[in-house]
Amino acid sequence: MSGNVTVLTYENPYTFHEKLEFQPYFHCPHICATRALAEGVEQRFELPYVKSTGGIVDLFYPGWNLPENRFIQYSQLSDLLRNWDQPGDAKVLRSFKRNKLNLLITMRNFTEIGLTPQDLHPHVTKVEEQLFCDLWEAMLPNFQDYMDDAAKKIESLGEVRKVFREEAKIPLTNDTVVLHGFYYISPVQHYIFTKWKELGVNIVFLNLYNADFPSVFSFLNENFSGRYGWAKAEDWQITTDDSALNALLFASRFEGKDVHGEQLQNVTEKPYDYMVEFVNDIKDGIRYVSPNSDELKERLKEFRPEAFLKDRHFLSYPIGQYLFHLHSIWNEEKQDYYLTDKILMESFASGWLQNEGENARQYTAQLKAVLPYFANCQTADDWVTQFQLLIEAKRSSAQIFKNYHLQKDDYLEAVRVSPVLRFSYFSVPLRELNKLQGFVEKLVKDTKWLVNIKEERITIKTHFQRIQQLLDDSNLKSSLTDPIEGKLVEQLEEMLSKPIHDDHFYHVGDLADAIVVFLKNGLEDPDNALSSSDSIAGDTDEETGVQSIELGKMADLDGLILMDDFEELHLCGMDEKHFPETSSPSPWPLSFDCISKLNNHAADMYIFRKENSLAFSRYLFFVALSFNRKICLSWVKNWNEYEDLDKSIYIQLLDHSADGDTDEGSYDYLPPAYIPEGLNPELVYQKIDQLPQEEFAEMSLCKRRFFYSSIVDGFATYRSSFHQGFLIGNLVKIYASIGKNKTEIIDMMQRMFPFITEITLRTIVDQNMNQDYVAGMRKYGLGKRRKFADIDYPESMLYFQFLTHRGAFQNEIWQSAFTPVSGIRRQKAEMIQRMANQTGVLADASPSVFCKLCPHAEYCEDAYYAVDISKKGFDENDIDAAGN
Repeated sequence: MSGNVTVLTYENPYTFHEKLEFQPYFHCPHICATRALAEGVEQRFELPYVKSTGGIVDLFYPGWNLPENRFIQYSQLSDLLRNWDQPGDAKVLRSFKRNKLNLLITMRNFTEIGLTPQDLHPHVTKVEEQLFCDLWEAMLPNFQDYMDDAAKKIESLGEVRKVFREEAKIPLTNDTVVLHGFYYISPVQHYIFTKWKELGVNIVFLNLYNADFPSVFSFLNENFSGRYGWAKAEDWQITTDDSALNALLFASRFEGKDVHGEQLQNVTEKPYDYMVEFVNDIKDGIRYVSPNSDELKERLKEFRPEAFLKDRHFLSYPIGQYLFHLHSIWNEEKQDYYLTDKILMESFASGWLQNEGENARQYTAQLKAVLPYFANCQTADDWVTQFQLLIEAKRSSAQIFKNYHLQKDDYLEAVRVSPVLRFSYFSVPLRELNKLQGFVEKLVKDTKWLVNIKEERITIKTHFQRIQQLLDDSNLKSSLTDPIEGKLVEQLEEMLSKPIHDDHFYHVGDLADAIVVFLKNGLEDPDNALSSSDSIAGDTDEETGVQSIELGKMADLDGLILMDDFEELHLCGMDEKHFPETSSPSPWPLSFDCISKLNNHAADMYIFRKENSLAFSRYLFFVALSFNRKICLSWVKNWNEYEDLDKSIYIQLLDHSADGDTDEGSYDYLPPAYIPEGLNPELVYQKIDQLPQEEFAEMSLCKRRFFYSSIVDGFATYRSSFHQGFLIGNLVKIYASIGKNKTEIIDMMQRMFPFITEITLRTIVDQNMNQDYVAGMRKYGLGKRRKFADIDYPESMLYFQFLTHRGAFQNEIWQSAFTPVSGIRRQKAEMIQRMANQTGVLADASPSVFCKLCPHAEYCEDAYYAVDISKKGFDENDIDAAGN
């Protein structure tokens, strides 16, 4: 006997539980469409049996959604694609291999709603749809056991009651369930709810609705209609109440109705010119929601990475990053092990890479310094080989120091002995280069052991045992300081230790790919498993004082407005490009035309979502405006490639202007908070007085530059290819001035800088062997001498500190730095006094066109970039001044 379907509506989300029509269902299972709504209902109302739909639906598909089982299925699909030998379009097959996750999701989604490839075949019109059916047919045996178990859960009303009673721990009172907030019903939800109804379960759809505004709510008439197997018009119970004024104003204006001069209450608009203004306006105790929350979160991480330390994504934690990179080094398409700067930096920074009792995390600065030397490296073997070349070049360049008795902290003396120390990679001590080489070789060794391509095929159990062995060998679990990472490691180990009911041998490359996908999607903080999204607040951690920044999705709004632990709801990113949302995901690689011909109510939900995505946005905006406290609507005018974005059309409909001072929220740059650890100002000023004259020239150009170079780093080094072109050019001029010919110079430069392409190197050599440049180097660079701390050195050492000679530019800033009008002694005294009188530890910056030649421009907040400098050069006399 089929159950009854009723639609019960309310106009006020805060009072539905008081309605007389709702009372018969008070003790029935109250299943909410989202986790946020379940949390909101539980927090505000005293309903006894509130659950989110995800947890309930999973009970009717035992084991189907467990991460380890999805991992196995992904591996099975990868193996199937690798060995697929049926005739067909090779390009389509390659695209399937690159989109395995989407392919598997569609197969699983269609399987769980009872569809088969035979249902799809008559409607297939494209090559990719035919291939999908063939692959799906081959994958069905891997799904069958799960579907058999699922079928048992819905074979009778008694079984459904048992699932609710014994597994969900709630009684199926009166064989009735309340389904709350299902303005969109997913295909699998539709399938399960339909099965319940067919077995005799009564269904009550409970939803916000106002019949006076069909432009906002009419899509619900279709959603709950007999067209999809639900209620007839006479089965609707429409209740009325005092709706929120703000929401009513929006709906009225959307439909062009007269609102009789009514004004919004407690709603403000806040445009931000740039992202940084929004970031600095984030406050505690406010809930933030955005239609583009994922993209906005990535931008927020650029400004405040420390605020996302509690991000629940497994890859946000060091262990996740390390395992991810171990498995991503193998490149399936290129059939080799490939390393990148990103892989190395994140592996070092993870803290999980160790060698000979030391942790690579302590050597990240040194790694960053040497990375330019490996610009030509791709494969892991390339990196290992080139590390040896770097060590040999470093050992060779260090021979000159045998003639001097320098201490480890004699930085300024050292760079006057050997100019190549100005190259970042040659500035790293030999002992530390050996350490770096050891870490890289350990990373490559672990990768080749874990993803042993020579072995080719292994079982999942064997691969999991190897991951566990790496965790055990690291011996880091007991020293983890982040409790969440500790829990995630425990969760990972628990999964690794579970019995694997699959003895099939898989290609090791496929398992590596599957692990990468699993790490991205498979694990979450177990204590937050019921949260529908990254919960939505800006709150300060009491222990660390760090303000967390978390964003909610628009779909969470129906639950958020019920929560009472905040006073303001902030809808951000509400610009004309991002809201309302008009796109919806499709089941790849199938067309909507193919799906529409299936004549299947559950599959029709894909079509319904596509056709009503705009209606969903209107509905959710109405929900947001139903909030009974403060609401802020904001957008960033200049966002990524978009400039001068206007507010969303829905905000424009409100005909509302921001309250209060229009300058509220404008951004003022704050002084940097960086203070070098253990810095003693008195000792610093004593050292400054003993510095060589060229350091005061650098201080004159920019005190911030001097501070970073001589105080923080000991001496400046250059990493960028632009700067190193100058340095190499200086070497070319020196060698040419002492009689080396072009062939000899190119041979020396190739051995010293193997990462530079031949055409680039020849260009640098040709430019800098200009007869005038070489003569100038011989006469001034090598002919003039300076002295510091008993070290006699040529004028050319300045060329490596400033990239070029002091006569290169006629610019007043440049000239006065090297030849001060007041005299060198007076300049020195003035510079020391200015440093002593500065208000903060970090010296003031003097940004100018010469930021282009500064080694610290990439991280100095005040630096001018190339786009900031109007002229191509520095002044009218600098054409080819640097030999470039």
